[in-house]
Amino acid sequence: MKKDKSRLNSMLPQVKEWASDGFLPRDRVEIYVNGQGHLALATVDLFKYGMLEVRQSLLSISDNANKTNIHMAHAFRKLIYSQLIDLNDMRTNDRLFIYSLDTLTHFMFGAIATGNHKLIEPFHEVIFDSLDGGYGVHDGRKPPISSTLRYAAFGLTIIGDWLGNPLDLDKHALPRDPAWGQLVAHWREPDPEKFLPVLLAACDTHVERIAVTEREANQQAKQFEFNSVFLAVHPTEILAVLRLREIIGLMNPAHVDHPLMQTPYAAITCQPGEVTERDELLDRFLEVVRQRDPQVLPSGL
Repeated sequence: MKKDKSRLNSMLPQVKEWASDGFLPRDRVEIYVNGQGHLALATVDLFKYGMLEVRQSLLSISDNANKTNIHMAHAFRKLIYSQLIDLNDMRTNDRLFIYSLDTLTHFMFGAIATGNHKLIEPFHEVIFDSLDGGYGVHDGRKPPISSTLRYAAFGLTIIGDWLGNPLDLDKHALPRDPAWGQLVAHWREPDPEKFLPVLLAACDTHVERIAVTEREANQQAKQFEFNSVFLAVHPTEILAVLRLREIIGLMNPAHVDHPLMQTPYAAITCQPGEVTERDELLDRFLEVVRQRDPQVLPSGL
């Protein structure tokens, strides 16, 4: 295995600055909760609250591992609910906003990695309803300028396999990427020692595809899936696959000797049910959504 860590090492010193930056949410969630305002604007701020929790998680890494995991678990819950609700809201209005299929896939991986796997099936259904309905998100039939969608393709293939709802790559004009292909083919490998080289190769792919310059992150974005500090240092898809294996009863390798998995950020992951602290903001928001706009929440949520 290559274990080239130069791209990763160039991003690690930037974490504190990245996590300390960013715009604070406005008060549109509270306005909506108080019976005024618009749902679409509230979901924009809910997304921003999710990203704020991501930043708080990264900043608390040296202080309290439990606090770090709570922030990240709450972050991905907020991010998924913000996108799920907004996509469902688009079914009945004429807004033309388009989400990134790569980003939505990353959020699903993040939810799995932080013990929120029960959100995946309803979110997955909402995404594919949107793809089939032609609103809110595009696949390879209307490809984005800045992505090959190879991250979405491999991620949705694994998630669809786990859900028992296989992804039709040809229908959605999504690519078969050889670099991610081994993880797709062997993520259910029962022997952890046989699975280990597959996992190490996937870690190599992650590091090789970290964008370290502005040019790589923008003009050359199709070559680099991981074009932000957070995407670079948190091995979200690796952690998610390890969690999925546990969920279906498979053993994982005892130790993953790869630079990507040896940073403190690779420890931001938790078992289902491990985070029990309430997300009071999200809970209050969802309670009001069920009263004011129940049509945007799938049954069971």
